[in-house]
Amino acid sequence: MKHKNILFVTTQYRVGERIYPIISKLSEYYNLDLMKLYQMNSTYQWPGDNDLRNYFDKQYLQYFDNVHTNINANYDKYDLIITDDNRQFNGLSEIFHRKKCLVLACSHGVTEHGYETKNVGKSYDKCFVFGRKEVKHSYQLPAGIPANDILKTYSNIEKKHILVIVNYLGHEGQISTGNGTFFKLFDKQVFDSIDLLSLQQQSGYPVVIKLKSRIGLNMQKNKQYLNSILPESLDYNIVYDVEDDNKLIAQSAEVYSAPSTLALKPIQLGIPTTLIPETGQTGIFYDYETNKNFIEDTLEGGKDFNSTQCFLKYIERCINE
Repeated sequence: MKHKNILFVTTQYRVGERIYPIISKLSEYYNLDLMKLYQMNSTYQWPGDNDLRNYFDKQYLQYFDNVHTNINANYDKYDLIITDDNRQFNGLSEIFHRKKCLVLACSHGVTEHGYETKNVGKSYDKCFVFGRKEVKHSYQLPAGIPANDILKTYSNIEKKHILVIVNYLGHEGQISTGNGTFFKLFDKQVFDSIDLLSLQQQSGYPVVIKLKSRIGLNMQKNKQYLNSILPESLDYNIVYDVEDDNKLIAQSAEVYSAPSTLALKPIQLGIPTTLIPETGQTGIFYDYETNKNFIEDTLEGGKDFNSTQCFLKYIERCINE
């Protein structure tokens, strides 16, 4: 019989998807309620080409007893709250100040903003981080990325494309990193340096360009811009909202990417992965080219694809404190 109650708070699919695979496992041991805020709330207008909230509902709603669409809930009933982000935005700080139990936050992703330290006592009590090298305090829990465990099922899949993972395109103007500098954009100079046409001619693979669904997204402008800077004879297509990004990654013969959480996937699979400097925040990738044990140090459970078990272990420990 299940005696403990967990509130699972989800705010942003791109962030939360890394931990969604733990939901079915948690439901075996605990009573689960769901809170859908910000981009996961039905009032938010999805900017991309495939509303991944529908995929979430199809896969995971069956595991929850109750669903809240705002922060008004009976917090007395919960023994643990798990949030998908370690920032203070989108109702997370309000939840923290209403809570009657421990709040565990998950990493926002690869950043240099220090969310994993500066928001303790503001939006969480303890915070999951990706790996041991991030741990500086006892409230930081290294547990990897559960969604990446599924990569092992694709380890022998046929290669079908060359993948480019973009942060911001060259026509998007100056984009602040939040640290007093600006991101290098994926402009003509960056794409020319990759030389996708030569890579395609050598390998025979088409190119897939992965773009993010963001507020203000204009897919037509993105397509026009890429058409204007890429070689006319390049065989490529653009993707945004992908239901199975593990498969997209695993089918890649090689990957060219901004430093990003998504770039950890091909590295885990041993796919040749080139990071484009300054197009994303370096964060945990600072030793990517020099550390022979990069995945072991950076992603707990990453080498053996068992981050889900790392998560469950810490959750069991925290709910019983």
